[in-house]
Amino acid sequence: MKNVIVTGANGFIGKTLVKSLLEEDYHVVALDIRFDDELKNNPRIVCVNVLNKAPVEIEKVIPKIEYFCFFHLAWVGTSGPARADYALQLNNVKLACDYVQLCKDIGCKRIIYASSINEMESYEYLQSDDIEPSGGYIYGTGKLAAHLMGETVAKMNDIEFIPVIITNIYGVGEKSARMIYTSINKLIHKEHFSFTAGYQMYDFIYLTDAINSIIAVAEKGKAFNRYYIGSGEPRPLREFLLEMRDIVDPEAEIGLGDIPFKGIDISYDQFDLKKVQRDTGYANQVSFSEGVKMTAEYIRSEIYGSEI
Repeated sequence: MKNVIVTGANGFIGKTLVKSLLEEDYHVVALDIRFDDELKNNPRIVCVNVLNKAPVEIEKVIPKIEYFCFFHLAWVGTSGPARADYALQLNNVKLACDYVQLCKDIGCKRIIYASSINEMESYEYLQSDDIEPSGGYIYGTGKLAAHLMGETVAKMNDIEFIPVIITNIYGVGEKSARMIYTSINKLIHKEHFSFTAGYQMYDFIYLTDAINSIIAVAEKGKAFNRYYIGSGEPRPLREFLLEMRDIVDPEAEIGLGDIPFKGIDISYDQFDLKKVQRDTGYANQVSFSEGVKMTAEYIRSEIYGSEI
């Protein structure tokens, strides 16, 4: 049995990662500031509360064993107004570097850093003119800074650093301000919601495919290579939104064009979209339509319970 550490283990993505790691016969040390009973009561999970603990203190309380990999998912302020909180985002950057240092101190030679497509939006913004910055660029810049600084600290300390660039993730169990969850929720409640015209390129990936890709990269990925975690088939946002509308409520009208688009349209040509499959053998299993159906059923069950 291999041992791994997961930060943000009690979050939407983290809990699914922990569950999948257990299914693959890993032993998990879970780091977070709170834990539900599913994690606390599992004998193969060691839960470590990191509230007000610096990484140097965490080293003293985690098991003294050999670790195969460190999965760094924890990040404060991934959605909503907190994305624009520069103090929060700067703290995230420092924590990422501190966790790389922790890997060195405990002898863990490989770290997976969960980044976001937003880091590429921030990078491309810096190369553009006549575009007004939004608060989301503070979050994206934090992700970009943690990527580059963490990778450099890792190289200096002989740690294998692998960034995974996660595009828009969604799925059963989510309760957040992310686009798919909030849009389906509004469709179910028959509420109007507004978007840009939606011609900018987007991509989405279902939760389990993202998690399976990340584990595959941890096991077979190449150090200091970035891996794009997405469907691999980006298309204009409006196509995703109209497909989602047709699945959840075909009679609904969605506000395409209500909001002017002032951001950056990312070029997905900069990514090797099939690198995960080529290097690890893992191919996505859940289509966007299947993922939306499952997510909508989950949200309806949360709203209506056994009545549906």
